Amino acid sequence: MKNLDLLDKKILYELDINSRQPLTQLSKKLRSNRNVIEYRIKRLQEKGIIKNFVTLLDAGRLGLMVWNVYLEFQNLSPTIEKKIIQYLKENKKVWWVAQTTGKWNLIYSIYVKDIKEFYNTVSDFNNEFGEYILNQSLASHVEVEVFSRGYFLKKPAKGVTWYNKFEKIEINKTDQKILKYLATDSRMSSVELARKTNLTPRVVSYRIKDLMKKQIITKFRLALDVSKFGYGFYKVIIHLKNISRSNNTKLKEYCKNLGNIFHYEKKIGPWMLELEMDEKSYELVNNKLKIMKEKFPEYIKSYEIMLVTSEPKGDLDLTQQL
Repeated sequence: MKNLDLLDKKILYELDINSRQPLTQLSKKLRSNRNVIEYRIKRLQEKGIIKNFVTLLDAGRLGLMVWNVYLEFQNLSPTIEKKIIQYLKENKKVWWVAQTTGKWNLIYSIYVKDIKEFYNTVSDFNNEFGEYILNQSLASHVEVEVFSRGYFLKKPAKGVTWYNKFEKIEINKTDQKILKYLATDSRMSSVELARKTNLTPRVVSYRIKDLMKKQIITKFRLALDVSKFGYGFYKVIIHLKNISRSNNTKLKEYCKNLGNIFHYEKKIGPWMLELEMDEKSYELVNNKLKIMKEKFPEYIKSYEIMLVTSEPKGDLDLTQQL
């Protein structure tokens, strides 16, 4: 893993489990000086390895559905491609855009309040760029298991469920303000949050704990540019057969133990499972998937591998949808 020594890996491993944990706690865990830890984190940011310290909010708890749209293009010029990206970046319902290799050229993800809003959002896009769409698939999130990146220390991942169920919990304007700032800076101190929201640090701390208790805040983690240390971000579509809870549980545990799969996404659509993972090469991803298919022949029918080549948009602030 180029550009990373053991201490860097330990820091990334810990912050990916909980990116909000204080420096004093980190230095104690890692048995290193607090100032050294602080310097190393800043250096990882300066190198572009750490893009953001992010807070995952459970969309279902905010009354939002999550859909992905997969597109294969035809007759697409660089100019039209830029227009498509710009259109999606400006659309407030679109929170994530990824350009990929493989069958699909682009994926965009949408937060919507209901199926009608989803239909209208997709229809508006297709009305604008439909002549360039050769194929399109739609899939809805059902449940996502978020795994920590155990591969930094060659350990199994630790998991937490995101988008566990669709059950809207009302939050007030004060909580919305706190979540807005935490979305892309989970390490922002309670003192700084208090200053920005005109609250006291004690009230801010209480509100954050309450949001975690209600499972609106699911996890504090890292947004990484894994290409900076020689890895790629891969998305894998899994076509299943003999679908059962037992098979799902066994496969999920297997994926967790691999250490480099960070999303295990149950879907409703043309396929019912997706994996997101970091790996050094396409060949290594394919080898892991071949072995996985051999271990679960009664469950995995086939798979498709995509390399995410760029992420033009990744807006984690869900409060603008409320």
